[in-house]
Amino acid sequence: MRKPFTILLYLLVIFFLIYWPYYMNLYEKEQIQEKNQVEEEFRGIITFWDFPHPSIKDPGGFEFIKKKIELFQYKYPGVVIDFEPLSYKDGYEKMINSSKDGSLPDILPVGADFYFISNDYLSPINKYVDEEFKKQYKEGVIDAISYKGNIYGMPLGMYTNVLFLNVDMFAEKEIQLPENGEWNYEEFVDSMTKLTYTEGKKDKKYFYGLGLSLALDSYNLWGFLLLDGAKAFDKEKYSFFGPQAVSGVQKVLDLFNKYKVVNPVSLEGDREKLWQDFITTKNTAVLIEESYKIAQLKNLQSKGKLFEFDVAMYPEGESGIPLTLSPKIYAYGIKKEKDEKKLEMEYKFIRFITEDQQKVIELGYVPVKKHKIIEDDKMKRIELAINYTNIIPQFGGWRKINNTVMAKIKEGIKNSKNAFDITEEIKNSVSQLVQYK
Repeated sequence: MRKPFTILLYLLVIFFLIYWPYYMNLYEKEQIQEKNQVEEEFRGIITFWDFPHPSIKDPGGFEFIKKKIELFQYKYPGVVIDFEPLSYKDGYEKMINSSKDGSLPDILPVGADFYFISNDYLSPINKYVDEEFKKQYKEGVIDAISYKGNIYGMPLGMYTNVLFLNVDMFAEKEIQLPENGEWNYEEFVDSMTKLTYTEGKKDKKYFYGLGLSLALDSYNLWGFLLLDGAKAFDKEKYSFFGPQAVSGVQKVLDLFNKYKVVNPVSLEGDREKLWQDFITTKNTAVLIEESYKIAQLKNLQSKGKLFEFDVAMYPEGESGIPLTLSPKIYAYGIKKEKDEKKLEMEYKFIRFITEDQQKVIELGYVPVKKHKIIEDDKMKRIELAINYTNIIPQFGGWRKINNTVMAKIKEGIKNSKNAFDITEEIKNSVSQLVQYK
């Protein structure tokens, strides 16, 4: 009975002796190949700048990105992400200046920002993004970060400008909140007028219906400028002129000079002061801000440090829709890079940052990928507002145009100019920057 077993055992030993050297040779080759492949990947420092992304769990706003950096560095030993925080106050200007003196970081937040794209500061990433991957994104998202056939960034989330409402102040004055966040211009003005008042005789306290920063690079005014059907641009041509544009400018002038419902700090362009007037001093009932700021409001509310708030869209005018204009997409781009290995690693990093779309909802952004369900009612309203938001035009010089519009309207408000003259001044100034019909 033992003989067949013995023969089988001998055969197994002989097979092992013959096959083992062959197996070890294959194993060693595979190990060498894997080692070579690892060695081929980039090792070194990647510089990275980003703005804060506050949330309920992270009021400072940088834990999200620091955690991503930590995980990425663990995944790719030898890669060091040198991170530098940006502030909302001067971060954008810092990036602009850095682009001019050649000190841009390797990775930066660009959004659908055609200053960096049109001036050829960024590397296209087409070769890393296949058609199947692009299909994961909502309509228009990839187009928003593309230019002349090239893709220049990985999108994190979407945002726009919305109106944040102090519900307690509305209730105190027995003013009805806009149903579903929608109202026409007349209803809006009526509410803002009732919310603008003074208290006390000797030490007067002033309360205002509206706060909106007129700082450069802001988009707060466009929801009013476009509400009667004007267009900021048409087929890559500046087109904010004519009767509808004048009507939009007049609406803005009326808010400041006729109805006097706007917090005067708005003209100073001090965004932080307006924010504090809204959340701390509580002398401003409605604040126009970028929609991702909802994450900060929720954080304060979770700690019992904030009133009940709501979200509304811009009022509707002759156009019948609450249309506005915004960069709309928050994305990450890569500075021009000749080292292909480094470029590939930088792409891996920005893709790694943007993968978790459920997390971006916590940060106050609307997901850019399909099939991500938003359950929060306020975020659903922001998503609707985004649908009514046009992205900024895809041509160079837009930043100068936008800032010219803001500066001329601000000057017109201060000097009590009429809407027609302001619109013509804007048109004449812009004509020196771009060609239009």
